[in-house]
Amino acid sequence: MALTGGGAHGHRHPIASPTAEAAWTIDAPGVPNRTIARTYDRLSWLYDHAVAPMEAPTRARALALLDARPGESVLELGCGSGQALLALARQVGPDGRVVGLDAAPGMVERSRRRLRQAGVDDRAAVVLGDARRLPLDGPFDAVYTAETLELFSRSEARDVLAEASRVLRPEGRLCVASMDRAGHEASAFVTAYEWVYRNVPGYRRLGCRPIEVVATVEDAGFVVETVETDVRWGVWPTAIVVARPG
Repeated sequence: MALTGGGAHGHRHPIASPTAEAAWTIDAPGVPNRTIARTYDRLSWLYDHAVAPMEAPTRARALALLDARPGESVLELGCGSGQALLALARQVGPDGRVVGLDAAPGMVERSRRRLRQAGVDDRAAVVLGDARRLPLDGPFDAVYTAETLELFSRSEARDVLAEASRVLRPEGRLCVASMDRAGHEASAFVTAYEWVYRNVPGYRRLGCRPIEVVATVEDAGFVVETVETDVRWGVWPTAIVVARPG
């Protein structure tokens, strides 16, 4: 699911050079953000079949922890093909409002179609845009983002979360779910994944890599209230964090 993009809302960072692949680090994806967005746009037709099922257990648990309630307003950053967005629309009910944002046009179209076919597009909207500079204002009761922050550099993730804080109500809540690196740096999975990311041509165009989820959220000034960690299928470390604006 892509949350970076060019156009009016994009802005350049040091990693955005076409030659930046050699500069990959743990804290930066090593490819231009616009390249990541285009990759997910091209893969949007495949997402529901190949990626969404793998993410389903984490997504279900994260949505349970977020606990969107009837009548609330919720923003999803990196809504992808709309799997979580549809669940959120059902949770907030006809008196609530949900907005999804993604930088990949193909993902936006698939989300809109999913909401329309489910008959909840009266309470849900999908916006094409850049999470580092949101093309909308709040206030929202909650912001949800899953499998998305790892597409950004550490500094850009702070920008994304600063925007989330800007559109949240003061008492609002943030829920982040991502591939986690903290405490798993030497695990066979993380070691192998990072080797593939670093060495397999084209792989880093996906942008997805393990990050330190709790530290990333705290760096952005949020107060962490809940952390749940898991190892999907016994190999893939993930973390779900629920936090409030600091």
